[in-house]
Amino acid sequence: MERIELKAQSRTVTGKKVKRLREQHWIPAVVYGPDTPSKGIQIEERTLSDALQQAGSTTLIDLEIDDTGKPDVVLARDIQLDILTSHFLHVDFYQVRLTEKVRTSPLLEIVGESPLVKAGAAVLVQILNQVEVECLPTDLIDSIPVDISVLEHLDDSISIRDLSVPPGITIMADPDDTVASVVPPRAALVEEVVEVELEEGEVEGEVALDAEGEEAAEED
Repeated sequence: MERIELKAQSRTVTGKKVKRLREQHWIPAVVYGPDTPSKGIQIEERTLSDALQQAGSTTLIDLEIDDTGKPDVVLARDIQLDILTSHFLHVDFYQVRLTEKVRTSPLLEIVGESPLVKAGAAVLVQILNQVEVECLPTDLIDSIPVDISVLEHLDDSISIRDLSVPPGITIMADPDDTVASVVPPRAALVEEVVEVELEEGEVEGEVALDAEGEEAAEED
């Protein structure tokens, strides 16, 4: 997998003073790992945004600090965003060892088309959007395809065990967990629910009347 290049500077500003950094369009970050102590860094906001749009949390990044010419191979771990503006607040970068396995969560990408969905006889329900995997850093993937063309009958489903991944990648989820399924259209489901509720109401009404009748007889 192609690596993303990212340049950073050492950071001495900490605590509440990092707010000034953000105002100047620098994002505070930290790099840490088994071979390096935790170190504060800062990255130009636009540069960071461009890199993370490509890398996300599943692509290796060559992080070069202070133009040393010796980048650290890292993964973006904890990406903190402002909930109102979606601007970056802070990022943690984990330095990896290329010979040791790591865990990431690639997206589950829907591909193909279910014949039932295409005909309007069912709707697709995607239960899982991503799944945790374990592999060597050099085997990392961005996404796992979920081919829904095999969903040909109502209530058919695709489980974790049905997913196809490249050699060297282990999915950490329960093999029986459901990824996606096809179910009757919402209108049909609503009609069924209403019918069931009406039937239950009629039965409950009859029971209530009987109960009241018995109670009245006892009082007499």
